[in-house]
Amino acid sequence: MAEKYHMLPHDVEEHATTYDFMILDVLATYDNYLRAKSNGKGGAPDPKVYNLSTEQLLKIHARGQGKQ
Repeated sequence: MAEKYHMLPHDVEEHATTYDFMILDVLATYDNYLRAKSNGKGGAPDPKVYNLSTEQLLKIHARGQGKQ
């Protein structure tokens, strides 16, 4: 989490909530799943695994911004 948000570990410990750590765990688990699914060797996930078009990404972004 410190690496993702460019914070020192003690800053994360002071400011992060349990919910933040839960979300981080889910994301890390999903990334590990995609990595294993893409090549089985533990390398970087293949971008094709995500299978999202530009339109789909824009919809997700708009939904995140509350525009939809």
